[in-house]
Amino acid sequence: MKVLWCSNAPWAGTGYGNQTDLMSRSLLADGHDVALFANYGLAGSKMDWNGITVLPSGYDVWGNDVIAGHARNHFGDNRGLVITLFDVWVAQSQLWAGLDVASWVPVDHVPVPPKVLKYFAETNATAIAMSQFGQRLLSSAGVDALYAPHGVDTTLFQPEVLDVNGVSPRDLFGVPADAFVVGMNAANKGNIKIRKSFPQAFAAFGMFVKDHPDAVLLVHSEMVGMGSGVHLPRLAEACGIPAGNIIFTEQYAYKMGLSPQAMVALYQAMDVLMAPSMGEGFGIPVVEAQACGVPVIVSDFSSQPELVGSGWLVDGLPDWEEGQGAWLHLPNINTIVDALGEAYRGKGIPANARAKALEYDHQLVFDTYWRPILKVLEAKVSPPKVDVAPVDVSAL
Repeated sequence: MKVLWCSNAPWAGTGYGNQTDLMSRSLLADGHDVALFANYGLAGSKMDWNGITVLPSGYDVWGNDVIAGHARNHFGDNRGLVITLFDVWVAQSQLWAGLDVASWVPVDHVPVPPKVLKYFAETNATAIAMSQFGQRLLSSAGVDALYAPHGVDTTLFQPEVLDVNGVSPRDLFGVPADAFVVGMNAANKGNIKIRKSFPQAFAAFGMFVKDHPDAVLLVHSEMVGMGSGVHLPRLAEACGIPAGNIIFTEQYAYKMGLSPQAMVALYQAMDVLMAPSMGEGFGIPVVEAQACGVPVIVSDFSSQPELVGSGWLVDGLPDWEEGQGAWLHLPNINTIVDALGEAYRGKGIPANARAKALEYDHQLVFDTYWRPILKVLEAKVSPPKVDVAPVDVSAL
């Protein structure tokens, strides 16, 4: 089947880019004719990546202006399926409605935001939930959703300590060998609703470190809020975190993207991953950390509880997001502190963490969920109904 995958570029250092990388390889290995539409990570020209054509973004940041042309040029007169992996409420429905679309959709609010429901009503796209939570909420809203979770390469992310060019994980990130390391791996975006809960997580660590001066907070994120985020060093100071107890990933390396081996080392340097998000469509770092035997602290909300094999759930209060017309979850700082104390006392079980992560091994996910889904979708696919003439992009 011809498939046009629409998401971040496979080399982009994002969760969507990560899934594009893993999924496109599996689709290609299964004999599908795959092209990628990179709405982030490539502009100006197409390119070849591991035998797959990658088509560029347009002037519109989400690609609404080029999706029809990209579909026509990849599909021609053949059958073809468009698969999206992004927040669907950004799509201009009238530009996608003429295509055969399946949307692997994040649901991280309660209830499903009206803009998401509007997209499915106007495009007739097939919904694929990436969490059981999302599937339940879509179903309760009248959207019949298939289910396929995100996947992780568990042959790469594993507990066996990995030296990177002869350097141990803690030495690589400048972490004292005898420290108790609390890790965060979260994008620093948004300063109205801070979805990754940096203020609550930092405040909790600030309280925790007063009684545990050997604790270090290792933060893999952009530091100063350049993407409309939070100035994290200023937040750390406001939360009473001593400068010697917080370490940020070297910022140029962060922006260029760490190698896969360095990402494994990041988790292996941690004693616990602190990720009490206000809402998650899935939560890839939670699974990656557990694949390395690291317990996790997550919010008891959205997809997060279903991912935990070893760790702690954080209660909280409903928090209204006007822009989406739905509720998020404001995590309880005191509960995070309690969870950090449990982790410090060694209450996490690495074997349970690893066992849960293996449920999301990317090849297992593809075999168990995506192969059956693709058979269902292939039966529904018809030639694109796009009123756009073919465009010659051979010179790009």
